[in-house]
Amino acid sequence: MGAPTYEVRLEGEVPASVLDQLTDVHLAGQEVRTVLTGDFEDQAALYGFLHRLRDFGLSVVEVRRVAVETELGEPEPEPGDEA
Repeated sequence: MGAPTYEVRLEGEVPASVLDQLTDVHLAGQEVRTVLTGDFEDQAALYGFLHRLRDFGLSVVEVRRVAVETELGEPEPEPGDEA
């Protein structure tokens, strides 16, 4: 199992110059928000990324863990939920 995937929603559009510096995430523009999706090894890595966004002056609206589907099209179990 790989690193958990998180979706980070930001207020407004992120300038292209900032997006160029945010590696390993994917951009999905929605409404007047920017949605970045990335895999972070642990919560420390996620918090480090969130601090980088703050350093760029970006306002985080929402952070949520995204369920990743297995090869069979089923959601991967959450850690600790394995039978």
